[in-house]
Amino acid sequence: MFPKVLSISLLLSVSVLLNGCGEDKTPAAPAASPTSTTQTPIAPNRTLTSTSAGTVQLGMSLSEAIAALPNATSNTAADGEGIEWIEIAVEGKTLMSVLLNEDHTISLIRVFSPQFATPEGVAVGETVQSAADKLGGLTGIDFTEIESREFAKFKDMPDNTEFQVMGKDGMAGVYANGETATVTASPAATISSIWIMED
Repeated sequence: MFPKVLSISLLLSVSVLLNGCGEDKTPAAPAASPTSTTQTPIAPNRTLTSTSAGTVQLGMSLSEAIAALPNATSNTAADGEGIEWIEIAVEGKTLMSVLLNEDHTISLIRVFSPQFATPEGVAVGETVQSAADKLGGLTGIDFTEIESREFAKFKDMPDNTEFQVMGKDGMAGVYANGETATVTASPAATISSIWIMED
C-alpha cells in the first residue's frame, strides 16, 4: 500500500503515477460532438502549461493553490490504494485534483474542467481526433491494465503533460487481440483529464 502523501521519488516515475494510483474515479467528461473542432478562446488564467493549470502551479502549497482560484474549496479523497488526491472545486464543480509530495507542495495536477486548455486549445471533453488535429497527430494510445486507464500520445504534446482518454461506451483505443497499445482511436473517444506533473 502506498503512503498517503507521495514522496518525490514516486512522483518521478511516470509508470508509478499512471499505473499505481489506485482505482480510477474520473469524473465524467463533458459531452463533446465527435466532429467538433471549434476552438473557444481560453482566458490566460485558464491556460495549461508544462508547470501549471491556469494560476495553480506545480510547487505551490495547497493554501496557495486555493488562494489562486477565487471561491475555491478543497476536499481530500483517497483512491483505492490509499493515495490522497485533493479535489479543488468552485461552486461545487471539480476543476482539478492535485497530489502533494512529502514537502506538502503540489507535484501533480489532474485537470477535469473544460474551462482550461493548452495553448493549442486542447481541453477536457474534446474528441481525441480534434486533439490530434491540434497536436500534430495521434501517435498512440496505451492502456494501463492495473488501473484500466488509457493515455493518448500526440506528435506535438506539451512537456510534462499526459492526456487521459476514454470511450463513450467502452475503450478509447481500438486494440487488436488483447494488445494494450494502439495507434487507432475510437471515433467517440474523448479527453477525460489532463495531467501535469513534475519532471
